[in-house]
Amino acid sequence: MHVLSISNGRPGNSSTRSKKSIIMKITTLICTVGTSLFYPNLRDIDPFKYYEKVCNVQNGNWQDDKKTLSDCGLLQDRKKLGSILESTKKFYESKNWVQLAKQLVLLPPDLRLCGAEINSIEAMIRKKFLRDERNRLILLVSDTDDGNATGSILKAYFEDSRCPIQFKNCEYRAVAGLQDKKPLAFRTEWLTNLVRMLGEELRKWGNNFLGINATGGYKAQIALAVAFGQATHCPVFYKHERFDQIIQFPQVPFTIDLSLVRDNLKLWADLAEPSSMLEKDEIDARLTGNDELKEAIYPLLDDVEINGKIYFGLSALGMVYWEAFSINNPDVTIKPANAEVRRGCHFRDDNYPIGFKEYVEKVYDTFPSLISECHSLPYSKNKSITRNRFYLKGGKIIGEYIDKDAFGGRFEIMTAATNELERKWICKELTRGMA
Repeated sequence: MHVLSISNGRPGNSSTRSKKSIIMKITTLICTVGTSLFYPNLRDIDPFKYYEKVCNVQNGNWQDDKKTLSDCGLLQDRKKLGSILESTKKFYESKNWVQLAKQLVLLPPDLRLCGAEINSIEAMIRKKFLRDERNRLILLVSDTDDGNATGSILKAYFEDSRCPIQFKNCEYRAVAGLQDKKPLAFRTEWLTNLVRMLGEELRKWGNNFLGINATGGYKAQIALAVAFGQATHCPVFYKHERFDQIIQFPQVPFTIDLSLVRDNLKLWADLAEPSSMLEKDEIDARLTGNDELKEAIYPLLDDVEINGKIYFGLSALGMVYWEAFSINNPDVTIKPANAEVRRGCHFRDDNYPIGFKEYVEKVYDTFPSLISECHSLPYSKNKSITRNRFYLKGGKIIGEYIDKDAFGGRFEIMTAATNELERKWICKELTRGMA
């Protein structure tokens, strides 16, 4: 059975680096986001009662708020504090998120009213867990109206020039389907999307320069962020709402056994496709004669019954395995099956670059065993096309062509590939063959 195994580390592995060296390299922070800013903070705000509660408190968290407001002079200036809180309430009720963010900037970022995300990032900066030069903040919000609204507020807040914990760039992204109205889908699909997004960002920026703040959001998000960080050696941070401290989760001396993925690569790659589900009979057929392997893989899958048949997809933990393997083996590809049919090239009625149709047809004719069909794509941001190339986008293989007048066009290439590793293999073949 494949189980956790001891990792002794190796030169350059982040498990052998000191905590200080990891922290000081972080220039990009991913932050899971909840709705504590809305509920109960802004929903229940009463400017007058808030001031009275802070002034009369003797202990507990309100005592921390009292000291925070006193240190910045707002406790002594009741009129100014009241004005900020009244404007905050007004913009919250009118859903004017940009103006609301501008009011939050006037408050100290360690004030609990500002919410878990602002509080935790302030604590990270104060503890020197982030560099003074903070390049990028990526907020992962729930796929709800409240999630997108919170993302809008935080983006405006962290990009405001007056913000004491400002980032050069901040963006928020909704994790597809991440909400709590359908518990089964939450478990089987939406949490895997969170892990997939974490993997995409880590591959983009590298785990030497990226950290995860897992304070906000659903408890399951926090647990998965920690599991993802352990599997990929990416530093993960967390702040409990009742404490003024933020911690970095230690890198434990264990790692998952990724040979479970490597030795069954086609199966894992197919299961890792968005919304992919395979029948139990098909999975069993691929694992015929290996009961030990079945025993190891099935706990990493989620099952769903559809029309009397049992289907399996990667669980969120299974997706952690897949992302960890993908990050550690970025060049791995799988040769796909040959195209069974040939449907030719198809072009929209449009104005194309000089030689575009001829180029697409040449690509099609050069790879008869790989390509089943090519068709042109609508014009969108074509000025960004600077050379002939092939790449993957949204599960598709895209070709770009530019003529002598710097006029470019795009086309999609259809193949028998069923997963990202097979599409990567084809993309490399196209690039090599058309060089």
